Amino acid sequence: MKKLIFYTSLFLSIILAQTKIYSQENTYNILNYDIIIEPDFVTKTLSLEAKIKIDNPGLEHEFTFGLNDNYTKIEVTSGNSAVTYKKDDGRTTVNVLNPSEKLELKFQLEGKPGKSIDENREVIEKESLFLLWSDRFYPIDFGDWAIVKTTVILPENFQAIASGRLISTIRKNKKIKYVFESSVPNANYSVFADTRWIKTEREINGIKMQTLLFPESQKYSEQIFSTSSEVLQFFSETLCPYPFDQFSFITISGMYARRAFAGFVGYTPAYLEKEFTTTGHDAHETSLLWWGHIIAGRGSGSWQWLEGFGDYSEIYYDKKYNKPIPKIFQLFRERYLASDFEKDLLYSELRGNTRQESIHGKYPWLMHFLRYCLGDESFDKAMLYLFKNYKFQTVSIDEFLSALEKGSGKPIKWFMEEWLERRGVPVISFKYNVIKDADSYKINCEIEQIGNLYHLPLEIGIETKEGIIVKKVNLEEKKMKFDFDSAKEPLKVLLDLNDWIIMKKIVEL
Repeated sequence: MKKLIFYTSLFLSIILAQTKIYSQENTYNILNYDIIIEPDFVTKTLSLEAKIKIDNPGLEHEFTFGLNDNYTKIEVTSGNSAVTYKKDDGRTTVNVLNPSEKLELKFQLEGKPGKSIDENREVIEKESLFLLWSDRFYPIDFGDWAIVKTTVILPENFQAIASGRLISTIRKNKKIKYVFESSVPNANYSVFADTRWIKTEREINGIKMQTLLFPESQKYSEQIFSTSSEVLQFFSETLCPYPFDQFSFITISGMYARRAFAGFVGYTPAYLEKEFTTTGHDAHETSLLWWGHIIAGRGSGSWQWLEGFGDYSEIYYDKKYNKPIPKIFQLFRERYLASDFEKDLLYSELRGNTRQESIHGKYPWLMHFLRYCLGDESFDKAMLYLFKNYKFQTVSIDEFLSALEKGSGKPIKWFMEEWLERRGVPVISFKYNVIKDADSYKINCEIEQIGNLYHLPLEIGIETKEGIIVKKVNLEEKKMKFDFDSAKEPLKVLLDLNDWIIMKKIVEL
């Protein structure tokens, strides 16, 4: 059972199946949110005011947001213009009678949020507040990026965290008011508060960092600063400079394991203990601060393929620093390769309830193969180009691949045609024989592709007592033969010895 436990962000794909995502191509643009939140920890009621400034050059009348169904009181106004709204299964559509090019919608909300939709815990508990973006605690358009100002009014013994930097703290009448403001746009953001956190702050490599940890987790604070600063620097160099106002690492009770948010990473105490006594660091959730919170996917299946591709950042980091790749990636890969490829889903067919091996056992390894084909230098250029040109935007699969092509300077249309628009991956039959020829050896290899034809640059390793000699060949036909010479006796001949290619291997001796 323990082997099945994976990072909570990976289960976000399943979670999002339960939470309808409302994002659309709009002619209007949300510029900023100004949100005031006040929970009542006795009645477990949440009051929220959201002012939403919108650039509306097309004079649109209708604006649609995801909004939690547990709000029993909803009032919507827009200046002096008449406004109506309609609720429909987690969706609120606002109609403004006399819209303007610059308008503001004001929501007044109140209700008992009850349980989180996405996690197995109450939103308001005695010692904590858990406002998760995918629970739609504010009127949200998941595809629109906006600056956000968040005010949280709490009992004086609470600490809080939200998107952006803390710009003021006001204590009055046994209440504390925290005000946060982001300097960069967010597509989604969460707000948490707790009475148990111990705050520790540092500035490392020019990034403001803090930990907000429960007492039992505080022992890992310095280890987090040391390892997370290295991870942040790596992603800042390979993707784009870290853009958020600070980096925070927090403990949260009641989640499944761990998650990434806009500008911070959250762990349960138990999973923090597990991770920091095994791998000793977090790279996965931190990578998702880029893959999902700096760029996001657009179109059917995009939540899944973007995260699947983004998984590779963690693998890339681990490989560079000679750290073990988490076993779960290999486990999902093995399960995917053992599955029925005829039932495999195309990238556009991926959904929240798609089996995890179809996403996390395939897509990070497609990026690994793409890196091999492009070469490290071109692959790194492609990543930098993607994040430079699509920062704080949503991208379609075509835009995503176009950015990688422009960044690397190499054509990758073949990648779309052969790896994304087909079900499954290559199935390769490989057999060889060794013939002793006087004082040397001749190796005859035969490679056959069963099913679809892929154009594959392959490495073939000839293992002798003195080491392994690597031969590179290009597989361009369904069946090809290759002959190699070796001065030393081959002990074994290996196909794709460095596992660059995700494929089923059928080896015949």
